[in-house]
Amino acid sequence: MEDKVNILLIEDNPSDKELVSIYLREVYSGRSVLFTADSLANGLTLLESTPIDIVILDLTLPDSWGLETFNKLHAKAPDTPVIVLTGLEDESVGTDAVKMGAQDFLIKGKVKAKGFQRSINYSIERHKLLHTLEEKNKTIQNEKQKLALAHKIAKIGSWEWDLVNGNVTWSDELFDLHAMENAKPFSFNELLSYIHPDDRRSILDVIIKSKETPKPVSFYYRIIRNDGSIRTFYSLGEVIVNDEGKPIKVVGTRQDVTSRMEEEEMQKLAMAATKSFNSVIIAKNSGSIEWVNEGFAKLTGYTLEEVKNTNGEILRRGEEIGISQDIRYYDEVVKRKIPVTYESKNYSKDGREYWTITTLTPVLDNTGEVGRIIAIDTDITQRKQVEEDLRRANKIADDLLDKTNKVVGDLEAAKKDLEESMQVREQFLANMSHEIRTPMNAIIGFTQQLRKTSQTSEQKQYIDIIKSSGDNLLIIINDILDFSKLRSGKINFERIEFSLQETISSLTQLLQPKAHEKNIILHTNIDKQIGNSLIGDPTRLNQILTNLLSNAIKFTKEGEIKIEVQLVKEDEKYVELEFSVSDSGIGIPEEKLSDIFEAFSQASSATTRKFGGTGLGLAIVKQLVEHQGGKIAVSSKVGKGSVFSFTLSFKKGSEKIKKKKSDVPTELSKVAPRDGLKILLVEDNDLNALLAKKVLSDWNWHVEVAENGFTALEKAKQNGFDVVLMDIQLPGMDGYETTRRIRSEFQAPQKNVPIIAMTAHAMVGEEEKCLEAGMDGYISKPFEPEKLYSKILTALNLKGKEPELPFLNISEKPVAKHTDLTYLNGIANGSDDFIVQMLTIFIEQIPRSLELMKKALENKDWNSLRLIVHKIKPSIMFAGLKEIADDVPLLEEYAASGSHLEVPQLVEKVHRVCN
Repeated sequence: MEDKVNILLIEDNPSDKELVSIYLREVYSGRSVLFTADSLANGLTLLESTPIDIVILDLTLPDSWGLETFNKLHAKAPDTPVIVLTGLEDESVGTDAVKMGAQDFLIKGKVKAKGFQRSINYSIERHKLLHTLEEKNKTIQNEKQKLALAHKIAKIGSWEWDLVNGNVTWSDELFDLHAMENAKPFSFNELLSYIHPDDRRSILDVIIKSKETPKPVSFYYRIIRNDGSIRTFYSLGEVIVNDEGKPIKVVGTRQDVTSRMEEEEMQKLAMAATKSFNSVIIAKNSGSIEWVNEGFAKLTGYTLEEVKNTNGEILRRGEEIGISQDIRYYDEVVKRKIPVTYESKNYSKDGREYWTITTLTPVLDNTGEVGRIIAIDTDITQRKQVEEDLRRANKIADDLLDKTNKVVGDLEAAKKDLEESMQVREQFLANMSHEIRTPMNAIIGFTQQLRKTSQTSEQKQYIDIIKSSGDNLLIIINDILDFSKLRSGKINFERIEFSLQETISSLTQLLQPKAHEKNIILHTNIDKQIGNSLIGDPTRLNQILTNLLSNAIKFTKEGEIKIEVQLVKEDEKYVELEFSVSDSGIGIPEEKLSDIFEAFSQASSATTRKFGGTGLGLAIVKQLVEHQGGKIAVSSKVGKGSVFSFTLSFKKGSEKIKKKKSDVPTELSKVAPRDGLKILLVEDNDLNALLAKKVLSDWNWHVEVAENGFTALEKAKQNGFDVVLMDIQLPGMDGYETTRRIRSEFQAPQKNVPIIAMTAHAMVGEEEKCLEAGMDGYISKPFEPEKLYSKILTALNLKGKEPELPFLNISEKPVAKHTDLTYLNGIANGSDDFIVQMLTIFIEQIPRSLELMKKALENKDWNSLRLIVHKIKPSIMFAGLKEIADDVPLLEEYAASGSHLEVPQLVEKVHRVCN
């Protein structure tokens, strides 16, 4: 059973005393006995009456203070290990106490239970080790006496000194030990010449004393052999006297004990050091390392072979610190023969920096001189780090706290601003897309209807202008949305197999008419080393090339444009290609080249006025290229032309590509589609509903309109529809929720009816949201009839050719007072009923809208006013109320920005004209 540890705590602070008691109970669990004293005097009394294993001493006591407290205790109980308690403010006092003989020191407020246990175990063990070294020194002296007796009996080598004639004779063994040839007797002075100069005086003293008091003599001494080596001898002799008691000769034996003494001493020291957890070094008195224990190897990473016969310079990167003869510690240990304690910074084999507290202890040889030095190192790296951290922390804590609070506040504000900015931008783009696409749907849709009617040359010119303007506006909208998708990182890229030659060919065929109009020749050149089949995103490649080629045509008055594709590099699976579009156009000034790919950037304001555009095209191209891992560059000279080039990598395809069928028919067949399809059109905008109904009815399909989600649910449940065309932004219940309820609440077959989203929402992720809600397809407004037809066929899983839209005829209709019905006549196809229906809807709805406008104005409810004006704006346009055609958009803008001085006058004007 393990013995209990008797611990004396000398501490006058009750709380500190209780804390130490708790720690000792926690780590020793009944294996210790704690004695306490609240003053030095009481502590010394307990030490006299009670066996104590270790003392924990507070340096500040009622009857003693500082290092004097430790000196008094150490003087009374020098054999009892002591741990000093000190505060943060007098930490250096603890270090001084260790140097004076304390085993360790602990800092109040920082040490924990484990720290107490580690310090106590270390202190007891370190004290025992030092005590063992002291005892070993005593033992060596005792062994000396035993060895002298053994030499008296043993016949190792004999000698005789005749005191009468002064001759000295040796046995053969002694000549061998001295590495000398056997010689005739020689004088005592000759004998002294072989003895180490430092030992001659002591030997003479021994001889003289033995002649005065004839007694047996024994002594150790060193000789210098002929080969220059130094050996240690032990000599034993007796003085022979004559009958008168007068010494006449001295006879004795002599033995070379050099190796045995070194080995025995090393073994004894090493045996004691091996048991230590600390790092222990045994060195010669010159400081040269002879032996290290396992604790040294663990701490430093070096083996004995790597540091043997060095002064440990490798631990200090060449600096002579520690047990080198060049420093003051060596002088204190070897010459003054006293232990020395110091702290030093060292470096392990792997480069790690660590700190130790080192105690150098001299080990005396049989001559009383320092034969070896024991160095005990304790790792104090963690303590040093804590000290440094405390100093640094105290220095910067206040500043850091202030800076941290400021940074946190700035970050929170920036985060809030960024989130609000992103939300505003996303909401703005969504609203802009919806608000623009809603009237654009009617403009482009009815324009397409008009083009299929009989027209005068002037009317055809106007219609073509409307068509071109609508298409250009739609391109601008799509550019803005594409740019938003790229900036938000929400754009996806396909990885499908496609034909490079077919893609380039289709592109040039598409843009050839525009080039031909300007007498521009298009050239294409594809490197013959490039395989036809590639895997990547042909749509995005086509978008990049279309943009670059369109720009080239736009900015080239005449000449030629080249599209080239060159192989950059390839391996077994991939190819890297360089695409270039060069033109002979107006060129770009050199100072503008660095900004040409920036959003909303063009070469000059004159370029914008002359050629138009948003400045987004090249920004979109650059991001499309870089999102696919490519790079884009431009070179240009004013008046000479420009070259845009980019690189993209593609995976090699199988070379067996089937011609891809377009999702949109290029020409409507004259074969009629399936007649009698029943379509439920869910649309709250009367004009958009009328347009869609007109297109669908021309295909001989039956159309019912539901103006909101609730009505749509009722009709879908009662009537068997083949397809549902669903708007998203509906009053009461939006298109998402309406679709979910059809899928979840209806029974088959109504719940499985194909649903296609037909909406002005065209933001990124909109199609995915529609599909997640349970819809089967998606088409954005304004829609092309051919695409709508294709979407419906796909949703129905029908195979067939698309219908030809019927031709319409224009008839002139009289114009009313404030109205111009030219546009309405153009799309009526000669149908008076259609015109009457449109005007009836307008007449029925406008009074209620005017009343709501007036109420919103009175309540200063600007958002409601804006929504009402937005809703009636298409109706006013169709009714041809030119007198307020410019005022209604202005009223919507003013209402969106809040209160405006002109809002009441504009509302009054709209009331007056409509009534």
